Amino acid sequence: LKKHIGKNIIDFFQMRDLKEEEERQLEDEEDIELLLEEANAFGLRIEVEQWAIQLLKEDPDLPRLEAYVQAYNEWIK
Repeated sequence: LKKHIGKNIIDFFQMRDLKEEEERQLEDEEDIELLLEEANAFGLRIEVEQWAIQLLKEDPDLPRLEAYVQAYNEWIK
């Protein structure tokens, strides 16, 4: 019984962590889209997107949202 309960607790926390990670990723994607929409208002959506993609290629460990923020800041001066 202890083994079963322990496994259920571990599974619960793993599922909770997974769900929180999925929610963060969704929020990040929404933030990225907002940045791109703002860049589009300046006619620079493609440039910002391409710059972010290049940053991600150069540093695969860079968080996706951070790459888009850096690209936005580079192009929208």
